[in-house]
Parts: sequence; structure tokens; C-alpha cells
Amino acid sequence: MKMIRDIVSTRYNYLNGDQLMKLIKHTAVLASAISLALISGVAPAETSGYLSIKQVKVELKGKGDSKTLDVEINAGNTIPADGKSGAFGYAALTDDGNNLLVLATHLPIDDSSHEDPSSGFHTHVLDLKAPTDACKGANFEVDLENSGKNSAFDADYKWKLEGDKISVKNVPVSDLGNAGVEAVVSFKLKPILDANKKPTNLCVTVIDQA
Repeated sequence: MKMIRDIVSTRYNYLNGDQLMKLIKHTAVLASAISLALISGVAPAETSGYLSIKQVKVELKGKGDSKTLDVEINAGNTIPADGKSGAFGYAALTDDGNNLLVLATHLPIDDSSHEDPSSGFHTHVLDLKAPTDACKGANFEVDLENSGKNSAFDADYKWKLEGDKISVKNVPVSDLGNAGVEAVVSFKLKPILDANKKPTNLCVTVIDQA
């Protein structure tokens, strides 16, 4: 809790006491939710296929402001590349759920300028929050408002999908809040759409972790 308090105090020293305590409590709840999801949020029925994580390689390169991150994931089966297998993806969790590096597909929803037209895969840097009532039963919910403010939300990182292996390279660590990778997960995504077929909520269920 002290670490959370120190982080929040550093980032939000302009808040008054009551606002700061509310933020600390929210951060603590989200951090606890992340820990709980990584311990017990795996759905065993899904972990025999492409959402099963068999091996992960994480590499940091460079120094200072030029430091970059490479992530390579080996799945338990061939990762679908036809864009017809629903909304799913892989993520590197950083910074207690903030500045999350995501490689995902969720056709026909289009929220990226750089998605592959066939597979639908693309990258984002997102923030998570505890699930609202719209995402009841999910582990997390994408914080759409704060994620949209992130300059790396519509990222064009170099990624590659080949068989059961998916990777993303040369991600500036500064885009991830200069935070280290806490875990790598696979997930399913459940979009809640409005009348115009635009997502109002994005519900995240963790499937496997490494």
C-alpha cells in the first residue's frame, strides 16, 4: 500500500487530501483485482488452444529515453489470422493496469488506423479499470476515456503473426510509463455497443498468463 501511495502522490500531487485518498483507494482496488485475476482468472477450457501461453520472451533494449521493449509469445496452437474468431488478444501488463501494451483483434469494430484488414490485429496502449455493471463477470474493463487521451492509443508498433507465435518489437518504454512488464496474458474481449455500433464498454476476461 505504501508503494501505491508513493506512486499516486508523485503523479497527482495537485489533488487535495480527499481526492487523493479516493484515488489511492481506487488504485489499490484495481491492483488487488489484477492480482486476483492473475491468480484465479484463468478459464481452463480455453487454455488448450491459441489462448494458451506456452512461452514468453521479454527483452529490453537500449538505455534512457531510447529504451525499447520486445515481446514474443508462443501460444498452444495456431493463432487465427482470418479475423473470424471473435475479439481476443495478448497483453503485457504494466504499471498496475495503466499503459497496458495490447495486441488484439476485434473485427468488425474499428478503433485503429493501423489494423491489418485481414486478421484485424493491431496494437494499443490502454488503461484498465475495475469492471462496471456493464462488464459484470469480467476481470477488467478498458478505461476508454483515459485510454483515448494516451498519445500511444493508436500505436503503429511493428508486430508479426506466424503460426503459433505472435510478437511486437521496438515499443518505446516511455509509452508504457517507463514501467516494467508485470505479466503477459491472453484475454477475450466483450464489446458493449451503442445504437450506432460504437463500443461504450470493453470487457476483458483473462484466459491465461505467464
